[in-house]
Amino acid sequence: MSNKRPKAELFKLTATLNDKGCIELDMDSVNPDQFVSIMEKDLPEYEGTFKVASLLRYLKSMGDEMITKSSRYI
Repeated sequence: MSNKRPKAELFKLTATLNDKGCIELDMDSVNPDQFVSIMEKDLPEYEGTFKVASLLRYLKSMGDEMITKSSRYI
């Protein structure tokens, strides 16, 4: 029996090569403000809410920068 714990995907940046030979960059992330709102409502005892929200903001800004700067390569 597996002891895997549930996980929630918070941020994802992918680079794929499509069937026409073009690279596609996709980014998906949880909105930090919505994350805070939901966590405060549904799981107020969790102490890391604001650290996670800050991390989400950082990852989003770095992802945006990566996508912008990679345009010279693709």
